Amino acid sequence: MDPLMLLFLLIAGLTGADSVSTVSWVSVLSGGSVTIPCFYEDRYKTHVKYWCRGKDWRSCTPIVHTDSPQEGKVSVRDDPDQRVFTVTINNLTDWDSDTYWCHVEITEASDLGDRVSLTVTEGSPELSVDKQEVTGVEGGSVSVQGRYGYSVNKKLWCKIGGSCASERSVSLDGRPVLIRDDRVNRVFSVTMMELERKDTGWYWCDAGGLQIPVHITVNPIGMTEYGGNNENLSSLVQLVLYVVLGSLVLLLVIIIITWKVWDKHKKKMAKRQNTGSTELTLNPDHEYAVTNRSGIIEGAPPGQTSVEPGLHVTYSSNVLRNPEQVSSRCSSHRPAVTPASDVIYSSVALKHRE
Repeated sequence: MDPLMLLFLLIAGLTGADSVSTVSWVSVLSGGSVTIPCFYEDRYKTHVKYWCRGKDWRSCTPIVHTDSPQEGKVSVRDDPDQRVFTVTINNLTDWDSDTYWCHVEITEASDLGDRVSLTVTEGSPELSVDKQEVTGVEGGSVSVQGRYGYSVNKKLWCKIGGSCASERSVSLDGRPVLIRDDRVNRVFSVTMMELERKDTGWYWCDAGGLQIPVHITVNPIGMTEYGGNNENLSSLVQLVLYVVLGSLVLLLVIIIITWKVWDKHKKKMAKRQNTGSTELTLNPDHEYAVTNRSGIIEGAPPGQTSVEPGLHVTYSSNVLRNPEQVSSRCSSHRPAVTPASDVIYSSVALKHRE
């Protein structure tokens, strides 16, 4: 056996690479972020996992643990059901370029782990994808675009824990897949079709040994890209419509009430302006009215029973406040009037209508 191969197998056995696995070499852009998945066996579900930095797995520096999941710009999240813990690093800089380890804590001397090399570049990464999180629905399709920085002949699309597909492949683990390589623009595109719920999981693009992980989530039919239900969205739209219609009805009621109040006010003002008139025109029904000294209409003058048709009748009154002004020719017939009394004389004039 080749000594190098023997050494590799020995290291793999010592580090527990068969029990813990991850991608090998990731290149990312400075200022961005990256998420690295670390897989482990079912028997380690309850163990503490941690992210460690350094070339030697026995002396690397732990950065973040699943029982203390945040440290600065590095965070870790464990998903025991999928047997994977993920490490996310934000605001990457050149200083973050190094060798890291996905570790499962067993004992201080026998922890298990797998290694990943992280390279942070100022220019375009050697391999990148448009986004690391992709969502689709059952029966639909999803697409991923990978960009590579130098010309390599072989590109792969792999499912972690499964198989890989190349440009000539038409399926991946029984699922239809379409892979195209645009060598001019150096774009590697993958389309997975006829999705099923079981297709949810981690994949990676591979170009010349460089890898970048991608997570695909397949939602049930009826759910939106962001996990919301279309029925809930429809209910929300209906609620908004009801609120808008209710507001319009309320506004209409307010307008009607305001108009009625204003109309009543105008009529009241017009009535006040007509109060105090001393000349009244009788209606065609020949009804009579008399205005006393206080301005109150009392009724028909005594002795008047009918008016000839076609006549226009006007009744007026005059107030004589000084009885001394009364004509001398009437003095023998008028009753005694005190100086403080007021005398009201009234007359009715009949005019023919035009």
